[in-house]
Amino acid sequence: MGAMFAKATEETCMHALGTYLWGDGQSFQGKYTLKLVPLFPSSSIKMNQAALAARGKSDMVSLPIDELQVGAICRFPLEDDNGLLLLGAGTAITADLIRGLQDREIAELAVRADEVETLRRQSDGTAGARRGPPKSSRSASQKFQAEHPSKWPKGVPLKQNLVDRHDEPYNNSRREVLRSHVKLARDQFEKIGIELADSKLKTIEALSDLSAAFATAILDDHDQTIADVVAAEPSMSLTDRSVKLGVLGMAIGTEMGLDGPSILEIGTAGLLHDIGLRTMDPALTVPGRGPLDDEEMWQYRKHPMVSSTCLQETSKISHAVLSTIEQVHEQYDGSGYPFGIVGKRVNLYARILNVADTYLRLTLGTSFRQALVPHDALGLLLHLAQHQVFDPEVIRAFLRVESLFPLGSRVKLEDEVIACVIRRPRSGYAYPVLQTSDGTRIDLQNQTEAMLQPIADPQCNQTRLPQNMMQALRWSPADELVFE
Repeated sequence: MGAMFAKATEETCMHALGTYLWGDGQSFQGKYTLKLVPLFPSSSIKMNQAALAARGKSDMVSLPIDELQVGAICRFPLEDDNGLLLLGAGTAITADLIRGLQDREIAELAVRADEVETLRRQSDGTAGARRGPPKSSRSASQKFQAEHPSKWPKGVPLKQNLVDRHDEPYNNSRREVLRSHVKLARDQFEKIGIELADSKLKTIEALSDLSAAFATAILDDHDQTIADVVAAEPSMSLTDRSVKLGVLGMAIGTEMGLDGPSILEIGTAGLLHDIGLRTMDPALTVPGRGPLDDEEMWQYRKHPMVSSTCLQETSKISHAVLSTIEQVHEQYDGSGYPFGIVGKRVNLYARILNVADTYLRLTLGTSFRQALVPHDALGLLLHLAQHQVFDPEVIRAFLRVESLFPLGSRVKLEDEVIACVIRRPRSGYAYPVLQTSDGTRIDLQNQTEAMLQPIADPQCNQTRLPQNMMQALRWSPADELVFE
């Protein structure tokens, strides 16, 4: 079959939920709650004494307070020269925190040298602009963005407070912050694994903090957060998939108009949903593992309840999060597990995370099939949604989050130029913003006659899924794709 380019039009995407736009396909193979304690006995302190002392230590450097990056997470505790805590490990840097330190006339912090790039706000033309006007003239939206997520009000949709960065390039400083969040997640899950082995898991506070950090990142730049965190990778650990699920679930919930507290619960549930697998047979914990036999399938389908049981004794975990964890693998048509719940009897958070989880599975290869190109994985979700496998409202929101050409995926233009999808369309699904390898920006809303072809990323072992083959596939939540 020769190369075929598809003209992206809204009409081609709508049939029930939407008819899928296909290109040519190749063969398918086989809370840490932030507390600013009055630690400083005198307002005459102009500089953190520890910062002064840092100048005599090779592994510590001084970082000015006004250079801190909002959204970054402090991975190590920071103390003053008397050993009093300034910032605890896992603290998310917020505008309120920075102002609190400045109000106490702290000018600098002593930080580890290897933490500087993570904590420092890089001046690239966007960060400085983001600081905006003085507090007295800030809009309600700006005030919302400056709040710590634990203070986000109920009933106020997070979506209406997203920062519009459609016309901006990606920010390298933001990318480093996101990478530090992922690294911290890996560190925290390693600790949780040890606690689970000793039956001593008492709190999930650190992971609630991470949920808040990623939610703040979505608020600051939705598209870059999705592209940098959720985009397909050659391999994926259980922790990495949990992070991707939490972030993508929060993005879908945001698109559906949920408020901040709800978004944080979705993120926490996504991070924790597979925690029970860490106490089970290690062979079941490998994303992309081979097909399961009947005994393994029976064991695997118990993991949502095992996860919930592991968490029931922990502090500060809501019933909504526990319920979601139990139901993530329930399908809208009742074909899921462990209970076979149907339709909207399934928790809304779980219906959201179920769609996100399926997409992540499809874009990850296994021992018996290649990963699907993100565009085709999205198309298969649309096809299955027409058969009531997924909540149609969640699918619509997911399509608005990613567009027909998912963020971070690769496409080829008709002039053979390869580009990456960096921004979703301002409206509709079909005209994203692209960036070529030489940095050229292409906004397809200004070039609606452009022809696109989704292409596989060879580093991720991806393949195209021909439209006719889609008819022969069904979705099994535990065993992934199965040919009829």
